[in-house]
Amino acid sequence: MSLRDRIPPATLFLVFGSLASAAPSTLPGDHAERMARGLKSFEGGVRTLLVNKCLHCHGGEEIESKFDLSTREGLLAGGESGKIAVTPFSSAESRLFHQVSLKAKPYMPKEGAKLTAAEVAAVRDWIDDGAPYDAPLVDPHAEETAWTERVVPEEARDYWAFTPLSDAAIPAIDAPWARTPVDRFVLAKQREIGLRPNPEAEPAKLLRRVTFDLTGLPPTPEEIDAFLADTSPDAFGKVVDRLLASPRFGERWARHWLDVARFGESEGGEHDYDRKFAYHYRDFVIRALNDDMPFDKFVRWQLAGDEFAPDNPQAMMATGFLTAGTFPTQLTEVEFEPARYDQIDDMASTSASAFLALTVGCARCHDHKFDPIPQRDYYRFTAAFGKTIRSEIDLDVRTPEEREQERAKKAPLVAEARAKLEAFERDKLPDAFSDYVRNQKAAPRIWQTLAFTKAETANGLMLEKQPDGSLVAKGNIPDTDTYTLTSRVTGAARAIRLEALAESGLPSGGPGLAPNGNFCLSDLRASTPDGAVALVSPRVTHEQDKGKLSAAASLDEDRDSSGWAVDVGGIGKDNAAAFVLEKPVTDSELTLTLRFHHPNPKHLLGHFRISITDTDPMTAPLTGETSTIPEDVSTTLAALRAGQTVDQGKATTARMWFASTLPEWRKLRQSLDAASAVDAPRLVKVQVGSEGLPKVKHHADDRGYPHFYPETYFLKRGDPAQKEGVAEPGFLQVLERKGTPESTWKTAPPEGTRTSYQRRALANWMTDPENGAGQLVARVIVNRLWAQYMGRGIVATPNDFGKQAPPPSNPELLDWLARELITNGWQLKPIHRLLVTSAVYRQNVDSDPARLALDPENAYAWRQPVRRLEAEAIRDAMLAISGQLDETMFGPGTSDEAMKRRSIYFFLKRSGIPAPLQLFDFPEPLVSQGGRPETTIAPQALLFLNNPQVRDHARAFAARLDATDPTAAITQAYHLALG
Repeated sequence: MSLRDRIPPATLFLVFGSLASAAPSTLPGDHAERMARGLKSFEGGVRTLLVNKCLHCHGGEEIESKFDLSTREGLLAGGESGKIAVTPFSSAESRLFHQVSLKAKPYMPKEGAKLTAAEVAAVRDWIDDGAPYDAPLVDPHAEETAWTERVVPEEARDYWAFTPLSDAAIPAIDAPWARTPVDRFVLAKQREIGLRPNPEAEPAKLLRRVTFDLTGLPPTPEEIDAFLADTSPDAFGKVVDRLLASPRFGERWARHWLDVARFGESEGGEHDYDRKFAYHYRDFVIRALNDDMPFDKFVRWQLAGDEFAPDNPQAMMATGFLTAGTFPTQLTEVEFEPARYDQIDDMASTSASAFLALTVGCARCHDHKFDPIPQRDYYRFTAAFGKTIRSEIDLDVRTPEEREQERAKKAPLVAEARAKLEAFERDKLPDAFSDYVRNQKAAPRIWQTLAFTKAETANGLMLEKQPDGSLVAKGNIPDTDTYTLTSRVTGAARAIRLEALAESGLPSGGPGLAPNGNFCLSDLRASTPDGAVALVSPRVTHEQDKGKLSAAASLDEDRDSSGWAVDVGGIGKDNAAAFVLEKPVTDSELTLTLRFHHPNPKHLLGHFRISITDTDPMTAPLTGETSTIPEDVSTTLAALRAGQTVDQGKATTARMWFASTLPEWRKLRQSLDAASAVDAPRLVKVQVGSEGLPKVKHHADDRGYPHFYPETYFLKRGDPAQKEGVAEPGFLQVLERKGTPESTWKTAPPEGTRTSYQRRALANWMTDPENGAGQLVARVIVNRLWAQYMGRGIVATPNDFGKQAPPPSNPELLDWLARELITNGWQLKPIHRLLVTSAVYRQNVDSDPARLALDPENAYAWRQPVRRLEAEAIRDAMLAISGQLDETMFGPGTSDEAMKRRSIYFFLKRSGIPAPLQLFDFPEPLVSQGGRPETTIAPQALLFLNNPQVRDHARAFAARLDATDPTAAITQAYHLALG
């Protein structure tokens, strides 16, 4: 009778459960010796075997079949079948042993390689010696507080994806078939396993293939005829160059990237509200690929374009990548924090999948089960996104190149206007000024324009003095700034007046520097050498509202989020505000501090003038021709009238002030300003991912939803209720070169900047090919290109280069391509050209049983695979051959399936993907997608038969054909549709 028959299961569990912690010396004789021997087996290899082969399904987060072997109690308790998995001291009676030795189904491990004979023997001996544990394999209840001590072992870096790029030499193979270095790498690998490549496809088929692959459209009959007639050696190369230069290239390849970026234009979930301004990210991707933006820059801008190039609208559009994921539209208070951690997990996990092909998100609740990514690294990686929110801002969408083109176009007009102004100043102004000096009389003093001895800004703007005493801000516009102005007051000053002046050269005519012409004076202070002087009793010609955007708000205690602004009626117009000095300033130095720190960026004053008055401050008029001669000009004029010698600079200042009073001069100056001004900004709403900007409204705002939390915490088991210290932004240890300090990639944010520069540091690390993750980034993107052209990546899983992924079929080629990319400035178009001009790409699709048996998946690229076109290419091809394709690029998309533009311009509502796309395997834009399936289902055929748009395309196609000769019409139809 077996032990199992003699002792009830419950008793057996209690007995051997207690043996797990008992010292061998306390056990019965023979058992004590065997348990001691079993512990040595466990420590010597069985523990590692169970962790690597069994624990990912039967322990920790996943407990398949309710069998948890992370502890000895779980091992002996068995699973949901009720059968005990292990009978200590008897492998013959242990179900687990029979499954791992392939004597009983289900064979284990269920996935991956089965155990070797030596491993099976080790498990057998361990069970026969009592199956003891020295400690749990994973203790889900253990305290996990030593976050800073989670160090990835050095040997983890030996995995192929984490090692430096090899210096693989191009194989020296004598093969006429090979056209490029790519072919030599492929041929060398094929010869190792006894394969041979296919010959080149027929010219017409090759042209059709490359035209679809590079542009997503079929070749035209004219293009086919021209290619077939071209007998030059580089005929195909010329076609490739033409296609790479086509704007259709960006539209085709942007769609591949948008799959990876999980791009959608709605929130997802139950309500799935629209995101009307998300399309700018799609447009950025198209432009970037058409312009062959270096891929490292492409990565950096998507992660932190707002921190690398905040003044470039394309860089701001690129950050739409961060917030393109789904987000719930209804939240209760208890869901606020978990939802926010879900959101930053989406940003981090998508970034890791897209750029690194690593499943970083698996480490949210525990150390990654397969890859060397501890929880510590996960939370430090996600902390870089901790303050990033989705915002919708007004942007001038012109690129710097477009602005420069506008300036070049206006250059002749500018030259003509400047010549007229200079002629007036040379020929007429001197005599007119002399007459004025002789005849000028003292003017009444109401407001005296201040002449500043110091006019400084905190963040680099230049305040340029104008003849009328006003100041114009020039230079790169920061998001926030503080102006400090100092002047000498002669006599008494009882009030100050700030005029916010319109200016044709400012956005929307000013007076502010924001794209819509607004400003927000968030704080105004006055002081003398004796201390601060309070400002009270504000009066104003116009203010945006009577509350947080009023003149009074610039004097309150809130120095950032409120202040005087003039939108809703004041844009493009002169505005003025007067403030009484609570204590008059007499014969003293006066310093004014103007602070512009509103969360809306760039809301600074662009053109302004400041005056003082010694009259009754509450009756002095705010507008009209009341500003008298500036004090420094008045002094100069008095000296000139008295016949005194005057400094040339002061005389010029006085003369130009006088010129500003002449209608003829002002007209000439305005003509020059108008000619010089770049066209008015094309302001549009853009969805961005950034920090410190107005938050997109959410239904839970009125219940206090904060949108982000100031700090990101380490979370025990991923639970926001179990915080264990603040996670400082950092990187993945396994991808840092040993000894490289993290300060290598970090940049201190400039003073007063809106963002934390945490994402900029992450982007620097990610694109650093020497000491950071840049070499892996290069491997990942060249593999994506290969997968699109060959139907299968060199690594078959483009979004996962981790240890669960199949190894690269040609690691030498993968590394050579990645090194080529980095060496040549990260430009992708040369890699595209290299791949499509290779003999590998140009092969025909023939196959035979012998080679199929050797390589059924075509992993070694011995033929071009037969593939169905994707949904977009099918629809766009119908539009093209029917003559209906509208090639209008960019801008908002539409949900109208009758649209004639390319499919990439559909509005991608997550709950309403257009049927022509959905039927042909368009991916749901919920998470990053590395590839698409290819299904064949009946509704696809029904779409071609019954869809009203398809029938419309068919009618238009028929109208293009010769109606007089059926034979000619058939020939023409084949030529148009099939090439």
